Amino acid sequence: MILKLALNLPEDGTYVRIVRRLCRTLLDELGADKSDREDLEILIGELCTNVLRHAGDHDKRYQVVLEFYADHADLTVIDTGEGFAFKDVPEAGTLRPDTFGNGERIGGYGMGLVRALADKLEFRRTDPHGTTVHARVNLHYPTLEDAQKAALLDNDCAADVTITTG
Repeated sequence: MILKLALNLPEDGTYVRIVRRLCRTLLDELGADKSDREDLEILIGELCTNVLRHAGDHDKRYQVVLEFYADHADLTVIDTGEGFAFKDVPEAGTLRPDTFGNGERIGGYGMGLVRALADKLEFRRTDPHGTTVHARVNLHYPTLEDAQKAALLDNDCAADVTITTG
C-alpha cells in the first residue's frame, strides 16, 4: 500500500470536493493515467453525494476510506443511514423528490455510472444501520517509468492518515 486516507466527514458537500482533490493530487503525483484519475473522482462524487442525498444518516457523518496501491485504488464509503434495497430504487430517468431543494428532479443515473466506472463494486448492509460501498479502480500508467515509480512507493512503508473534520 502506498497511502491510506480514512476520513470521518460531516454531511456537507464541501468535503466531497476536498476528497476528490486529495485523490486527484495523489494520482497525479503517481503519474496514473488521466482516465483512471477521472473515474475515481467521479466515483467519489457519486458515492458521497448519494450519502448526502439519500442516507438520512443518524450521526450526520459518514466515512470515506481511500487506499492507494501501485496497481489499484480502493474507495470505501460507509454511512449509518437507513440503508436501501436495489429492488426499491426507482428506475433511471424517473421523477423523484429533490432532497437538495424543493420539488422534484429526474434522477437515477448515478448507480449505472458507478457500475460502469468501477472495476469491482460491492454493496453491504452496515449493522445496525446504513450501507458500506466498496469500489475498486485498476490503475494504469502512460509510461513504464511511472508504473515503476508507483511500484517503488508501494514497496515502501505505507502512510496511514486518519482525519476527522467538524
